[in-house]
Amino acid sequence: MERPLGLASFVHQRRLEHALTVVGAVIVFWLAYFGAVGAVYGELSVLAPATSVDQQRVGGVAGSIAVWTYFGIAFIRGYGGPVLNAVAYPLAIVLLAPFLGRWLLFGPDLAGLTARFVGVFVLEPLLTAALIVFPGLGAFVTVLAVWAAVLDDTDRRAWERRHLPEAFREAFVDEERSRDR
Repeated sequence: MERPLGLASFVHQRRLEHALTVVGAVIVFWLAYFGAVGAVYGELSVLAPATSVDQQRVGGVAGSIAVWTYFGIAFIRGYGGPVLNAVAYPLAIVLLAPFLGRWLLFGPDLAGLTARFVGVFVLEPLLTAALIVFPGLGAFVTVLAVWAAVLDDTDRRAWERRHLPEAFREAFVDEERSRDR
């Protein structure tokens, strides 16, 4: 079974480089997440209980902006994957890395996690996810918009030929050009 085009990596990239791009993103997220909480609250222990929603939102927004900016720069440099960098990797990191990071520092808080995700207030985790995701997505779009503003059409096409897999280009990029004509 073939990998879907949306999950394709950039060309001329070894698997190790791809993996290091993702590991680097997790580290960038944790640095921003814990750094923001430490800067705002003065200590990381405020994150110990899983019910510390406000503190998690502060760290989450900082981490989200950092990781989506990181993936925007990785996109420009041709590391990761065109769709993976835009959606899959940052979304997974932003939603899962806070739990893993807090658990590595403070141990699992299963009772607090159950209290947060089970019961009447299931809407709160969705609200927190939206509050964390949108600033990061905005940062990603801003990085790519600034980059696109400095590229002319020739440079953009050269970047596409250098970094996008042939099948991806044929399916998504060339199709858009034929519609524009």
